[in-house]
Amino acid sequence: MNAAINVLTAPDTYTPASTLDTGNFVDHFNIDVYNQGIYWSIRQGHPRQSPGMAQWGPDVYMAPGSRTINRLWLVGMRFRAAIPAAQLPAGTSQAIVTLEAS
Repeated sequence: MNAAINVLTAPDTYTPASTLDTGNFVDHFNIDVYNQGIYWSIRQGHPRQSPGMAQWGPDVYMAPGSRTINRLWLVGMRFRAAIPAAQLPAGTSQAIVTLEAS
């Protein structure tokens, strides 16, 4: 299954637009972050459960850069801005994120 969120400004809180929930087990997620840090969370299941029973994990901070998240029984991933837009210094912009499930 391939699915993606392309070049989205990270929202202040998790939203449906910043959530890639595949409904199936996937091999990994690729994530690219520009401008500012974010928090992400993965939805992970168990081999004896259907993907629909997967649970969201804790927030993980990520500085700008690129990562591949490779865990067993991945179902979804979501992200939000580490610094709310209202708290950013003048002249800076919110994190820009691209997320791909493979």
